Amino acid sequence: MTRKKKSRTSGQIGLRHKPAAEARQERDRPVETKKKGAGLKSGSRNAAVQADKTESSGNKNKDPRIGSKKPIPLVVTVAEQKLVAPATQPKATLAKAKPVEIAPEVELTQIEQDEHLATLLERTEQGEILTGKDAKYFNAKTARHAELLTLLGLDLDEEEVEEDDLDPLSKLEQTDWRKDLLGE
Repeated sequence: MTRKKKSRTSGQIGLRHKPAAEARQERDRPVETKKKGAGLKSGSRNAAVQADKTESSGNKNKDPRIGSKKPIPLVVTVAEQKLVAPATQPKATLAKAKPVEIAPEVELTQIEQDEHLATLLERTEQGEILTGKDAKYFNAKTARHAELLTLLGLDLDEEEVEEDDLDPLSKLEQTDWRKDLLGE
């Protein structure tokens, strides 16, 4: 017996992998069938509807786009006015709110105890200039405070205020130095 030499490679273990072109050719082609229609034919909404010949002659070639032929009144009737009128009438009358009048003494104490006004007053005493809403608030409250003082008769005499409030520079400006120096 003759001896056979062993080879290192064994035969095929499984099926050979075919290239894509060969696989495409061997595939079964699906049987082509007509697609099932999902709905009406395109454009059927705008096409004239063909009525059956069995229908009555009055409904012959009726277009579904055209609605009722019943006339619509353009003027409101008396009966409709009675139904609509109560709904349109206001249930309440509008009037401007009247401010609640407070006694001048009470209003004066409220202004003097106002914390926001006190902080604004401190800022102005420190030399800060108020702007915007703060300035408007400060001016309004100080003007009302002065009105209430004159109304209640609590304001200081103008002479006392002038002597106390004037700074030394304003006193110098008010004096006439020509009389003293030139003897006029």
